[in-house]
Parts: sequence; structure tokens; C-alpha cells
Amino acid sequence: MSEYRINVRFNLSDTEHTAIIDYLNSLDKEKYKSRNQFIIEAIKSAIANANKQISDDELLEKFREILKEELCGISVTASAHSPSSDSFNTELTEEEKQKNDAEALAFLDMF
Repeated sequence: MSEYRINVRFNLSDTEHTAIIDYLNSLDKEKYKSRNQFIIEAIKSAIANANKQISDDELLEKFREILKEELCGISVTASAHSPSSDSFNTELTEEEKQKNDAEALAFLDMF
């Protein structure tokens, strides 16, 4: 079996380093087999988390771009007159409801 070896040095005056040393020395040998195996698993986990974070960031950025593209064509203007709060009608007509539903479905189709 060929091996690739690296050395890791811990600074005994650094409290974080000594906490890691203490943890490694207290590992359950039956569960982790060896400190080496534990360290390999920890590195694999750290790499997987880093890759997942990159994927999440890329997904979020893509979602922002889609929203920006979709919202750039919408204009928002203030009404010429300001209706009183008791005369403000919030109900949509059937035609408006159907149009909203169709636009929402079209937006979701992009995903």
C-alpha cells in the first residue's frame, strides 16, 4: 500500500491547539479506529461543507438574478388620487385572479 504522509504541528501554548490535542487523545478507539481515521473523516466533512456552501451561494445568486430580471419590467406608480382607507377595494376580479395565477405559474416554471 502506498501512503502519502503529512505532519501536523500543534502549538502547546495555544489553547485551541491544546483543546484539539486533548480531544484527539480522548477519542473512542472502537468508534473512530484511530486518530488518523478521525482526522481523515473530519477533513472530508469540512470539504463537503465548503462545497455545499459554494453551491448554496451560487443558487442564491442565480435566484437573485432571476428575480431582478423578472422585476425589471414592473413599474410601480402612485395613484393619482389617494382613496380613503374605508373605500379602498382589495378584492380582485376573476380576470385579475386568473392573470395573477398564470403569471405565478409562469414564474415557477423557470425553476
